Amino acid sequence: MPEICFRVRFLKYILVLVFAVAFMGVSAQSGGKKTSMRDSLDRLLLSAKTDSARISQYLTILNNLGDRDLSLHYADELMAIATSRNDTNLMIKCEQSYSYAYLNDGDSKGAEKHISNVVKLALPTNNLKVLAKSYYLYAVCCEDGDNIAGMLDYGNKSLDIYRQLNDTAHILDIYLMYAQSCGTMNMYKTAYEYLVRAILLSHNSSFDMYTVDATVFYASTMLMQFDNEYYPSDVRLCKFSKIISYCTAVSQAYQRSELNSYYYRQLMHLCHITKAHAYLRSAEIVGSKALADSCALYLQKSKDAVTDNKGLLFEASLVEAGLLYFQGHYTQAEKMLSELEIMDFPHIVTMIKQVYSLQTKCYQKLGNQTKMLECIEKADLYDKISTREITSKQYADFKTKLISQKQVELIEAGKQKDSIKKNGEIKRQNYITSFLILLTILILVLTAVIVNSLNGRRRINNQLREKNDEITKVNGNIISQKKEIAQRRDIITMQYDMVENFNESIMSNIKYAGKIQRAAIPSEREVKKYFRDCFVLFRPRDIVSGDFYLVKSKGDFKIFIVADCTGHGVPGALLSMLGISALNDILQNAPDNDLFSVSEVLEKMRQFILSAFEGRKGLDIYDGMDMTICALDTRNNDLHFAAGNQSAIVWRKDSLIRLKGDKMPIGRYIREAVHFSEQTISLHTGDMVYMFTDGIIDQLGGSESKKFLMRNLSLTLESIGAMPSFRQKLEIEATLDIWRGTIPQIDDVTVAGFRV
Repeated sequence: MPEICFRVRFLKYILVLVFAVAFMGVSAQSGGKKTSMRDSLDRLLLSAKTDSARISQYLTILNNLGDRDLSLHYADELMAIATSRNDTNLMIKCEQSYSYAYLNDGDSKGAEKHISNVVKLALPTNNLKVLAKSYYLYAVCCEDGDNIAGMLDYGNKSLDIYRQLNDTAHILDIYLMYAQSCGTMNMYKTAYEYLVRAILLSHNSSFDMYTVDATVFYASTMLMQFDNEYYPSDVRLCKFSKIISYCTAVSQAYQRSELNSYYYRQLMHLCHITKAHAYLRSAEIVGSKALADSCALYLQKSKDAVTDNKGLLFEASLVEAGLLYFQGHYTQAEKMLSELEIMDFPHIVTMIKQVYSLQTKCYQKLGNQTKMLECIEKADLYDKISTREITSKQYADFKTKLISQKQVELIEAGKQKDSIKKNGEIKRQNYITSFLILLTILILVLTAVIVNSLNGRRRINNQLREKNDEITKVNGNIISQKKEIAQRRDIITMQYDMVENFNESIMSNIKYAGKIQRAAIPSEREVKKYFRDCFVLFRPRDIVSGDFYLVKSKGDFKIFIVADCTGHGVPGALLSMLGISALNDILQNAPDNDLFSVSEVLEKMRQFILSAFEGRKGLDIYDGMDMTICALDTRNNDLHFAAGNQSAIVWRKDSLIRLKGDKMPIGRYIREAVHFSEQTISLHTGDMVYMFTDGIIDQLGGSESKKFLMRNLSLTLESIGAMPSFRQKLEIEATLDIWRGTIPQIDDVTVAGFRV
């Protein structure tokens, strides 16, 4: 987020234009030197005929100067005038000018002192607008210093006041600041919540440019999430495509608005960097040089939009290093990463982790094993840093600081109270003589009354003593109950920590198992080595999948297999790894000539499953898998098809041919046939062959939460058959997402297709 997020009003642009015209000639003759600018401004101030006019000119100058030294100079002169006039409002404006000068120069520590002075001056008058802005600037300073707890505390104070004032623009500023900070801490869910709030509020209040601002932060947050967490390649490719479309819409909106403030130049730079980053990740997934060229184009645009924001410059350099690595310039990429490594910018942990991860790849390509191992250790260290623990520590430090400030305020208040009390004693001494006689009479009367009331007070004291004894007894019971509750709480906390650690260990093992399974299943790029025009939509329901697919070649046959094992998650994944291993052995031993038979492969696979799952102690295991195998004879374009409990579809010029398999699985079944049947169909050039598991057909969704069914899948394939393969994949994925809406995915989904 920029160092300071001030909303630019139309009046400010008018004032800037007036000053630019007024001093254009002076700046041109003097070469833009500060002394010439200062002389011109001094002459302008001397031309004012009244004190009010001079003060107005000072304020106008301070509102439009971009140089810190000149701003501080004229703020000092105006503060002298305000002090001589004892004008509190003018002092507040001077202190605000000091804080703006330091903030625009990136010095948040210097700004905090003057913001504190503004609060002290505004509190006695209860100036809500000034207090709200001061608390907001405190939050900005805390964010710049990585004090997240302080940012939230002061941001909420400012937010409460702006809600009272019904100031929508500043409420939106705070939402955007919260969202950006949560995104940098990997708290993506919270960041999205604040961005959605900002978009809805700006849309309902006709603040269109705030909607655009929130959109670019939404795209940036989505990029951080899908660049730093594990997701399947096809999901990441779809998300990166959405990020690019968001950034394109944002760029067009900024160009139409013709805004050229510091704030919007920062956002344009962020927009270009985010778009370049998304293009680079898309290029890495599909191996496209065209996407890499698009990345280079938007990197250049980001350089044209000059900025001094360290975070944006860091990210731009990181993207450029990634592009150099993708293009094969490993030495240049490693040099740039080494320069980033020594930058004093430790609070963006995810970016530092990416630097070491990319350095690891560069050293691997360059053959430097020692450096590669060092970078692996550093990347692993940054991967284990807990943002939640850092935030808790920051919040504790902030509370300690706040308590210390409260103690200082109480001491000062006590001194003031003592001074007032001393003055009161002096005044009372002046009245003692006058009331001495009256006090003597009153004392005599009161003495008589007190003597008469002593007996009654003794009775009351006895009653109070008895009640105190009862209260003491009750307090003892409460204390014992409190100790018991504390012990139970400690036990529950310990049990919770044990469960949480156990769950974290299980999830870590499952994620690693997912990496192993992904390594056993070929990537889409490997599939394209066998079928040039193809796609694979592979979306596990959990981290590991019961679905799998394989591609092989035997002589003149190119073989494509899609299988769905019993269950999903860990049981399905175990069965899928067993099936992959068995299929590799069966296909390796299969003949390379015309004797190759797809039904024979299914037969051998069934025999393997039956022997592997043979019952023990009278127990029969009915686990197995559904499988489709297609073998394309490249000599005559004949397709040999066999399937168990699955089917395939052939698209031919806007019409579909459905190939149905046998109604029995690969495994034990009640009504087993002797052999699997085999079908042969002649394919034409341009035909599209689709294979799929039942995950997409059984997915619940729609207005009535029904299954997707074969009918909807057939309609979808019929409408997209003529499209390029990568476009077909995106259309199928979008159709499935729209169908299920908010309903979770109920099974693993695999859809594959290749064109003849």
